[in-house]
Amino acid sequence: MDKPRNIIAIAVIISILSFFLGIILGYLLYQYSFQQSILQIDEINSLVISAQYLASSQSLECNSNYLSFLEYLKSQIAQVGQELTYLESKENIYYNKEEVRYLKSQYFNMEYLHFLLTRKYIEECNITNFTLILYFYNNQYCGSACDQEGDILTYLYVQNQHNLYIYSFDSGYPNYFISYYNLKYNITTWPFIIIYRYNETYVIRGFASLNELEGYLTK
Repeated sequence: MDKPRNIIAIAVIISILSFFLGIILGYLLYQYSFQQSILQIDEINSLVISAQYLASSQSLECNSNYLSFLEYLKSQIAQVGQELTYLESKENIYYNKEEVRYLKSQYFNMEYLHFLLTRKYIEECNITNFTLILYFYNNQYCGSACDQEGDILTYLYVQNQHNLYIYSFDSGYPNYFISYYNLKYNITTWPFIIIYRYNETYVIRGFASLNELEGYLTK
C-alpha cells in the first residue's frame, strides 16, 4: 500500500524540482542574453566613436564603402532593438526595470549617433535621393495611433531599404537629445515625425498615412 504513495511523492518532488530548475535555467539564459547585448553595444559604440572621429577629422569618402559601413551599423543597432523589444514585452517574466532602462538609453543614443553620421554623409556627399525619418512616440500617452504609425513606418522601410533610414524614440524617456527635440519642436502630441531629405526638413504632427509618407520620399 505504501509503494504507490512513495511513487506519487517522488513524482511530485521531481515535478517541483523540474519547475524550479526551469525557472533557474530561464533566468540564466536571460542574463546571458542581456550580457551579450551589452557586449554588442560596446562593440557598436566603438565603431560609432571611430566613425565620428574620422568624419570630424577629414572629409568623408563619398563612395559605397561608407554607405555599406552605415548599413552594417544600422543592422547591428537593429539587433539590439529587437532584444529590447523582447525585454520590454509581457513574455519576459524576468523583466528588470533598471536593466531595460540601461539598454533603452544605449539604444536611443546609438540610433541618434547613427542618424548624425548618416546626415553628415548625405550633406557632404550631396546625396539627394536618401531620406531620414525621426519618429517620436510616447508609450504613456499614445496607444493605438502610435502602434499603427509604427506598423506603417516598418512597411515603408521594407519597401525602401536602400534609400531610407527610420529612427524611433520614446518622447517620454529622460534623454538629453530627446528633450532637446521635445523643446525645439514643441512635441506634445504623438505620433510626431521629422523628415530630413538632403537640405530640406519636414514636420508631421499627428498620424501620417502611408500615402502621405511615400510622397515625401519623392520630393
